[in-house]
Amino acid sequence: MNITVALTFNERDAVSLLNWLARCNARLLRERPRLPLLYRTSVRYGREEEETWSDFIQLLAQGWEDCDALAAARAGELLARGWRALSPNDPGYAAAKAANLTSIPAEVALTTQLPEGARGGLYHCIVRYVVDGTVWFDDPSARLGMLPERLDGQQCHERIVARVRLAGLRRAPETRRRASRSQPTSPSRSRRARRQETP
Repeated sequence: MNITVALTFNERDAVSLLNWLARCNARLLRERPRLPLLYRTSVRYGREEEETWSDFIQLLAQGWEDCDALAAARAGELLARGWRALSPNDPGYAAAKAANLTSIPAEVALTTQLPEGARGGLYHCIVRYVVDGTVWFDDPSARLGMLPERLDGQQCHERIVARVRLAGLRRAPETRRRASRSQPTSPSRSRRARRQETP
């Protein structure tokens, strides 16, 4: 089924919709435990002329997507599969595995590169997740072909921290309330989470 929604762009609303898609992906992955993890598929990054936000199943069928759907897929699998969605090269893997986390708080976030003096910037979707109080970042697009070189999870995190300023982490109000009730440590509680910085 194809559904078209025409929106006047607003950063907060766009991120809220992408995190809704991430939660839909988490539900799909819980309902279909045989679905593969994103980085174990042949899905690749590709640029779109017009924005299409695919859920996890449509993403697998299409075989490629750009940053928005890839980030929503990655956040969804962290929510649904917990430490099993991480590899030993991903930041937070050891702590998540030791704690046997079956769900890792994760969300889609926007980064913005602002040319000096510019009012607008270049938006890019990444994933922000929390393990044992530490905030980590992942960039599925960078890991799936957006860059000439292939990066692992640790390299993606360091690249995001070192080169890109976070534009803001937008959530719908109902998501904040639900997360604070159901999860002891979530991206919503960023004051309690410490940001991992590169040396």
